[in-house]
Amino acid sequence: MAAARVPLSLYVHWPYCSFLCKFCAFSKARVPSQGVDHERITNALLKELRTCLAPHKDKELRSIYFGGGTPSLSLPRNIERIISEANKLVPLASGAEVTLESNPTLAEVIKMRDFKLAGVNRYSIGIQTLNDDSLRKMGRLHTGAEGLAAVDRAKALFPGRVTFDMIFGFESQTLRQWQEELKTALDHADRHLSIYQLTVEPGTPLFRDQRAQRVVLPSDDMQAQMYEMTVDMCLARGFRHYEVSSYASHPSAESMHNKGYWRGQQWVGIGPSAHSRFTDPTNRQRISSVRIPDTQRWAQQCERAGHGTGKEFVVSDAEAKQEAVVFGLRMLEGISDEGFMGVSGGQSLTGYLCMDR
Repeated sequence: MAAARVPLSLYVHWPYCSFLCKFCAFSKARVPSQGVDHERITNALLKELRTCLAPHKDKELRSIYFGGGTPSLSLPRNIERIISEANKLVPLASGAEVTLESNPTLAEVIKMRDFKLAGVNRYSIGIQTLNDDSLRKMGRLHTGAEGLAAVDRAKALFPGRVTFDMIFGFESQTLRQWQEELKTALDHADRHLSIYQLTVEPGTPLFRDQRAQRVVLPSDDMQAQMYEMTVDMCLARGFRHYEVSSYASHPSAESMHNKGYWRGQQWVGIGPSAHSRFTDPTNRQRISSVRIPDTQRWAQQCERAGHGTGKEFVVSDAEAKQEAVVFGLRMLEGISDEGFMGVSGGQSLTGYLCMDR
């Protein structure tokens, strides 16, 4: 009987956005005035894909995640090319999860069916809030009603495989307002929701506005109440709080790709600023790498060298253990002793944490 293939995930970073949200600290760039050179960026992604997946041909792709940026601004035919090429290099597992992030603007919603035909089977929509004033202040280009309409359309095309993001803690938001907003979101939800507390990241316009006191966010105590109410309301509607910011109405709806990160499984990231964590098949060392964040420099290096890696280093045993604990504690399931021993060289979790003390 053949041994089971080692699971591997693939993250594909699409760097461009139509607009830059005031709170977002992810690596991204505004769509150039002359438009995106889709052929160039897709060819660069394909070159990097071939280079970086080549050492993993004996593994099995359990998930592909198109993130960004705003990957729904890409062309469906190019998403199909990447999925097809990945499957040639490392076989896609039966039932593999293929997620694409999107925004609920009309220009992206009308491509939804084509993304499904391209091979996407899970759709993630960045709604963030249903409050039109908050959307405007944060730089979003859609309304709350358009967000809900996008969710309803996605549910018809990807039944049971739709998720969307919500954020609480916006300027002037009250507990009552968040309660009403969350109730409406749950009324439209499929089987998965990601719900985050607004985080003020250094370097963002929101950070500068808060520091200059142009923006006053709800107090820590108020945001704590919002969080506790979120957990209670989701539970009352059958959504299990399986991870810090993730809620699912059934285990099968939980994010397979993200659970791969949290469980310490291996993944390869391609595209500007993408990260990777994997075990080198030749020497069994744990490798961490990150691609060049600047899109143009990344593309140039891909064209020249076949990949846009900026940094790569060996993950020490101590770092691997720390990551296993930190990521594992994000999940309701916690950390299994068996899983921990897989990265600790046989040391038990209870021994590592000094539970007897």
